[in-house]
Amino acid sequence: MSAVRHIGAAFWQQAAEIRDEWEAHGSACGTTDQAAAERAISRLYRSIGRNRPQFIWVRSPLEAQPLVAHLPTLDDLYHWVKEPPASGAPPLASDFAAAVGRLRGRLEEHIRPVWFDEKQSKKDKGKEWQHLPPEEALARNVAFTSVIRWYVREALLAKLGDGFFRPAKRMLGEPSPVCWYGQQEAHWIAYFDVWQRLGLAKYPAEVEAEFDTWQSLALSAGWFWLGEDRCVISQKPVSPRTFADGWTVA
Repeated sequence: MSAVRHIGAAFWQQAAEIRDEWEAHGSACGTTDQAAAERAISRLYRSIGRNRPQFIWVRSPLEAQPLVAHLPTLDDLYHWVKEPPASGAPPLASDFAAAVGRLRGRLEEHIRPVWFDEKQSKKDKGKEWQHLPPEEALARNVAFTSVIRWYVREALLAKLGDGFFRPAKRMLGEPSPVCWYGQQEAHWIAYFDVWQRLGLAKYPAEVEAEFDTWQSLALSAGWFWLGEDRCVISQKPVSPRTFADGWTVA
């Protein structure tokens, strides 16, 4: 094995371990840390200029629905962006979504170029390699950055999305109020955590602090819905069976 391939394989082994940690967090059942979740969400409210909200805890996303029915849907947010009204402030969910987008953009900006990617071919422009085990993709000179995106972020999105939050949303019915998935935000959190823990990203202090808030939230609670004055938060499922039922058992 060449030195470049050896380094890539060693980095991948570490990345896979971090990915698996976050997969476990994303699908964890049992204890919800309400105090940690409330501290994290209060920090997120402050980051967009809002006061600490009132917190309302529910046992499941199903139980939350009567409490969040007045909140905007994704279509509502799109309409606000495309055809904003002449007066009035955007819904909090719009400001929050923009803040999350900015955070991810800033995290991405501070990922350092992986020097050995320059020595690898551009064969990863296509999708043929994405059915291969990651070790084989690296052996075929697919760029390490492409491997991390596909086998960490996209792999976790597929597992947590298809296994948990997409089935639950279908059972709840569409369109539904905009929410964030708490522990199941692990797919993008894992991606940026991998770069940081491999020493291939150095985030500015204020960006790292906001990222730490999201990590704390993903470790402590389930889905949550943001309102101007109150936040509804779902506890984690109590057992894998509630996940199998679409996590709508109240």
